[in-house]
Amino acid sequence: MTRRVPLVVALVVAVVVAAALGACSDGDGGGTGACGPVRREPLDSRSVHVLPGADDPEYRTDPPTSGPHLPAPSTEDVRDAPIAPPVQVGLLEEGAVLIQHTGLDDAERAEVEALAGDGVIVAPADALPDDAAVIATAWVTKQVCDAVDVTALEAFAADHVDQGPGQHG
Repeated sequence: MTRRVPLVVALVVAVVVAAALGACSDGDGGGTGACGPVRREPLDSRSVHVLPGADDPEYRTDPPTSGPHLPAPSTEDVRDAPIAPPVQVGLLEEGAVLIQHTGLDDAERAEVEALAGDGVIVAPADALPDDAAVIATAWVTKQVCDAVDVTALEAFAADHVDQGPGQHG
């Protein structure tokens, strides 16, 4: 005997699936120019404080967008040296947006550094995954760029600054 699923149940399931798929992306999900789509990353539930001077923990994403971190770190808006992963995550928790770069010429670096301030921190990286030149990160969110795209990076920063779970605005 064949059992039929009522049409109403099928429609409810379709709506729930569509909503769940939509929740997996941030914004329109599409990339612009030199940047790929904004991606929502899994929350690392090990979001605990680490002690200063302790070995860096392993992270589930590169660069990390959540996980073990230093509490309430502070830093300059433009850094001349890479930021350690536990500090990165601590900044993201407080609502900062990090824009990390590698292999840029002086003009490109100046364009990226001009984005710093008002919760946006720019720093070089020793290396970035996926042959990226620039990666913007916020709490559980990332955008990878193969070249400098000021418009996309400004939009990412505007959409994600002050969005960390520890943001006390």
